[in-house]
Amino acid sequence: MAPTQLHSSLSADAMQTLIAEREAVRGERDVVRDELRVMQVERDLLKEKLEAFQRRLFGAKSEAPSAEQRDLFLNEAEALAANAALPSPESEIAVPVPGHQRKKPGRKPLDPALPREVIRTTLPESARICAHDGAILVEIGVDVSEQFDIILQQVRVIRHERVKYACPCCDQSIKVTPARLRILP
Repeated sequence: MAPTQLHSSLSADAMQTLIAEREAVRGERDVVRDELRVMQVERDLLKEKLEAFQRRLFGAKSEAPSAEQRDLFLNEAEALAANAALPSPESEIAVPVPGHQRKKPGRKPLDPALPREVIRTTLPESARICAHDGAILVEIGVDVSEQFDIILQQVRVIRHERVKYACPCCDQSIKVTPARLRILP
């Protein structure tokens, strides 16, 4: 049958049905095309995640940032903290020993220009009593330790002071306040 004969032999209802079916097929095609685009975008995102995981797993283990991240997180506080925390070879204290120079063990003190928060820990009144003669213990000194505390682009030093007590009457009773628990010793 020729197309003109087909059109003349179909009724108006049949023609409307064919047009409706054709529109439905086009609608389904558009839905499938949209789903395909979404799946392609998801695939691309998953490929990027996979590449990031592979870089993390198999990439360089150095903590040095890549060229893309060089200035991303740098700020003045971190630069000050980095300069304060790393001792320079010239600033190490040398102790003269016959035959060679020996470096004094221990960590270099933290930069005194950094802001500090002092946390003073004392013994309760009930624990400040000499076990030998019952006299009240007096403060004779303080054990000091310092730690870095970085708070959202802010660097400061927390100074922990543990008070030491001794009996003023006898030299047998010395007590030091116990250190507070820390995540890292």
